[in-house]
Amino acid sequence: MELQPGTQTPISVGGKGKYLIVRSTSAPVFISADSLRPQRLESGDRINVSEFDKMFLEHKAPQTVAFDYQISDLEVRPASTSGLVVQRIIEPIEFSATVRVEDGLRVEPLSPDTMTTKPDIEIAPNAKVKICNSGFRQVSIQVISDNVTVLRIGDFNIASNRGLMVMGSKHATGSLSLEYTGELYAVNTSASTARLSIVGVQ
Repeated sequence: MELQPGTQTPISVGGKGKYLIVRSTSAPVFISADSLRPQRLESGDRINVSEFDKMFLEHKAPQTVAFDYQISDLEVRPASTSGLVVQRIIEPIEFSATVRVEDGLRVEPLSPDTMTTKPDIEIAPNAKVKICNSGFRQVSIQVISDNVTVLRIGDFNIASNRGLMVMGSKHATGSLSLEYTGELYAVNTSASTARLSIVGVQ
């Protein structure tokens, strides 16, 4: 469902199950009821709603928030985060790889020098940042923010409503791979700081 900014959205929870489980949300959301102060919810959170019939959702983000939830008697974890362990490589490593062309006959080595790993880039809410210089033939991007963030990726002309969209966090990584030789920019359309991991291949 989509939650509009500055609006309380009512949801019916009575008799549907014991737990409300947040499967995904593009920004933090607050849930409340007549006898419950607003509680902050993020992707993967669960809250006992068995005592309530109707509750209200709202958020502080300036843009529409995509919010996906379910109500269940079982305290299940969302599939996107269940048992997921992420380990990041923080030291450079030597590697070699091969690339096979379409005819299946010729194999060419891919030199380690052709890959460039950049330091993580942090982007403030609503900011546009150049994330990659020109000269690469392929760029891979991962969203590893502390909270779920939504970004637009593209050339200098990107905006909050223009460019490729990628969404994720360090708990549920979103990724994008582009074959593009020009400069790349990113716009963080979320209410919290975004963090990107970027690798370029020349």
